[in-house]
Amino acid sequence: MTPTAPDAVDPAEEVRSWGWHVLQISSWLLVILLPLHLASIWLAHDAARVGVAFYVERWHSSTWRIVDWLFFMLALAHGGIGLSGVLGSLTADRRVRTAIAVALGVSLGGLALALSATIFSFDVV
Repeated sequence: MTPTAPDAVDPAEEVRSWGWHVLQISSWLLVILLPLHLASIWLAHDAARVGVAFYVERWHSSTWRIVDWLFFMLALAHGGIGLSGVLGSLTADRRVRTAIAVALGVSLGGLALALSATIFSFDVV
């Protein structure tokens, strides 16, 4: 058995640290994007009018497509990392934690792909 150096970083702590930093960055960006989104939906437009026609009009601008995409991707990443941490802390078995992380990653990755395809291939004739 080889003794570990006192300053060696446990890989699990490194992953937690990486996830913590991503959560912090995404939360600050979401603090900026969420009021912009809410003001756009509730203040600048009639909320009852929000539907497909609203997004057809809104997504004529590539800027709004990018802002909406960034907002949704940040929300997915923030929620996914947070949920993975919460669900992973419910079990002590490393295999179950890995299965939870993989299932969550595949689910959120598929959702991110579908959302990206919808936003960027949406025909705004």
